[in-house]
Amino acid sequence: MNEHATTAHRVLPYAAGTSLIAGAVLFFAGLATSPPSTGDDKASYLQSLAADPFQTQLSALLLHYGNLLMGVGMLALPLLVRGRRGSVMTLVGALLGALFLTEMSGALLSDWFHMEIGRNLPVEQAVALSDKVLAHPAQQLAFSPGPLVSLALLLTFVGLARAGVIGWWSLAGIVLGYAGLLLMPYDTPILPAVGTLPMLAVMAFAGLRVIERARITAPEPVRAA
Repeated sequence: MNEHATTAHRVLPYAAGTSLIAGAVLFFAGLATSPPSTGDDKASYLQSLAADPFQTQLSALLLHYGNLLMGVGMLALPLLVRGRRGSVMTLVGALLGALFLTEMSGALLSDWFHMEIGRNLPVEQAVALSDKVLAHPAQQLAFSPGPLVSLALLLTFVGLARAGVIGWWSLAGIVLGYAGLLLMPYDTPILPAVGTLPMLAVMAFAGLRVIERARITAPEPVRAA
């Protein structure tokens, strides 16, 4: 094994595990700093983003990197499986999860768009423009995976549980966390942030497992003859 291959085998798993942990932390922080919304309709959403541009941008930035880092980190999860049991499910789920989470990171650009139209247009025009932009099928395909994210996570962790890498409790964490993300009221942003903690804890735990496996299986450094 050459020097570069040894370095890659040593560094990349640590980077992937750290990405999962950091992504979960940033996602929580992004939700917790979200501008409070006074209602569930589009007009209330746009007004909440326009009311505090600094908070809107901070939250969007944290959520962007949270999704992005978790998506990148998921690519290492299939490496935790050592046998055939659960390997295909883990691989398919991790690839889809990485794709959907990175799509979600790109979708955060719309927060800047919505902030500016909320600040510069009458609310009726802002709502109509937002609806028109978001109705394009290509936009929905590229940036709106929606519940497919949770399905990809469930598929991944079913595979990891079948392989004996992580316990079946991880599935309950994902379901509870996703329910908290959807159902907790956004007029108090810390509530959905806390609600999603079970799912984020599963992601962070998986990151720790990747780092732990890297420590166990790290190759010996190459020595000159």
